[in-house]
Amino acid sequence: MFRFILPLFIFITLFIPAKLEAKEFEVFSKITKATVYKNRATVTREASINIPKGTHALIFKGLTNNIMTDSIRVKGESFGGKVIFGAVSHKMVMSKELIDKKEKALNDKLQEIEDKIKTTNAVQAALTSKKNFIKNLSKQANLRSDEAIAELKLNTNEWSAAAEVIFKNISDIGKADLELQIKKRELNKEANKIRRELSQLRRGSKSSYIVNIPVEVSQDTKMQVKLSYQVTNATWRPIYDARLTTKDGQRLEIIQYGSVSQRTGEDWSSIELTLSTAQPQRGASLPKLRPVWVDIWKESKNKGFGATSVQSLAVDGALEEGMPSARMMRASSFDKVKRAEFKTAQINNSGFVSEYKIIGKSDIPTGGTNTKLMVGKFATESIIQAHIKPQISTNAFLVANAKLKGDAPILAGQVSLFRDGAYVGKSSLPLLRPDERHELYFGIDDQISVKRKILKDMSKEEGLISKDKVKEKHFVTEIENFHKTPIQIIVKETIPASRNERIKIEILDEHTSKNYQKDAENIKGMVKWDFNIAPKSKKELKLGWRVTWPKDFNLSGI
Repeated sequence: MFRFILPLFIFITLFIPAKLEAKEFEVFSKITKATVYKNRATVTREASINIPKGTHALIFKGLTNNIMTDSIRVKGESFGGKVIFGAVSHKMVMSKELIDKKEKALNDKLQEIEDKIKTTNAVQAALTSKKNFIKNLSKQANLRSDEAIAELKLNTNEWSAAAEVIFKNISDIGKADLELQIKKRELNKEANKIRRELSQLRRGSKSSYIVNIPVEVSQDTKMQVKLSYQVTNATWRPIYDARLTTKDGQRLEIIQYGSVSQRTGEDWSSIELTLSTAQPQRGASLPKLRPVWVDIWKESKNKGFGATSVQSLAVDGALEEGMPSARMMRASSFDKVKRAEFKTAQINNSGFVSEYKIIGKSDIPTGGTNTKLMVGKFATESIIQAHIKPQISTNAFLVANAKLKGDAPILAGQVSLFRDGAYVGKSSLPLLRPDERHELYFGIDDQISVKRKILKDMSKEEGLISKDKVKEKHFVTEIENFHKTPIQIIVKETIPASRNERIKIEILDEHTSKNYQKDAENIKGMVKWDFNIAPKSKKELKLGWRVTWPKDFNLSGI
């Protein structure tokens, strides 16, 4: 009977489904993508994993402690069975070990250098002892020499040879000591550099995050998992080159770059990088409106300083900021000889923000180093002008009055200015929307001569009964164009502007060149001329003004 029971037991055991044990799988992932905003970034990690049927947990370890945990998201694709993700959880763990490979390598290198410095110090100490020993021998030899001289037993050949040996030894010790000092100085420089790098990493004993993702798998399968999260301490800013060409036709080219840096605690190596104009840190909704309270202060008296009466309206308000938006690129034109060009970013302006996807793979190390990446070029419609402010300077400044073309604005940022290939300085670009104009100054134009003279500077009193004081000035500005082509000239001057109705100010038309604009650019008292001047020609601009005020008043500002 037992012969039948045992095979039956084995048969039943083999065909009863075994209970699948839940298992934790540590996922070894790599950062493959990063989208950088003004003060943070979204990082994406990817990993491939073979996972058996059942309920398990995917574990991501050693993630940076700069994660904004509310932003953690997971996506996955299976190449076989059905996969269901559970609720993602996370926890911070502390570790005293140097987990980061770069940090460990730096510490190992620092230890190696410090050991070399100790060895160098030991050799220097030995040289010092040897030098002191030879000096003591020299002193003893001098005493014996004095005794030999006194007894007339001096062998000059022997003492000369001894002196030569002592000199050579001391000289060799000095040279060796100098070489050791130089070597130690270089070692200290290298050690200090590594210490600074370690300080920038800001990690020694460190904390990190572990992310746990429950997963149910219907059958053995291969999975592609993507874990994304936002991190702080990452930023980018737009910077520009403005390149003005005045030879062989006048044109202005604006090139945009992105300056990216991060201290997230994770190196971004060979990743897909996108720069975004979105600002998620600014919140998703408007602040609440509050009451605007208005009240009147009652009359009050201050006994110590006499009676005063004050009425005041107190207003409480709030400022709202606008969102910066997108920009446009344009491929540059080719010269007859084709030049090497940079790859420009792919630009997506389809939504409410702009995203610039950098072509190729990018390396952005942690530690705060700025990495400059090419984004693209902007199309502009530019007018080349010379601006003159003769009451400030007798130099004419070359200006590109540029109008932005395309469908998207330029973000505010620093711009480096180049004129005919030569660097002339830095300036800044404001937020520019399509069809808006902005003036970029490219330094002094030496081909335009400016001379200014005062023709009249007179003060007097006039009037029969109630006399008034009068101040009158006349100027002339002579402008000469030495260029071979005509150029547009903008001249700006300011005359006195009154804050009191009893002060009368007038421009003397008989002493002022025609076609001027008064209170130009909404600036009180600004006088502006705009004209073209032919090559190798001159033009004179005259300006006369008069100020009249009651003689009993003293005038300030003139």
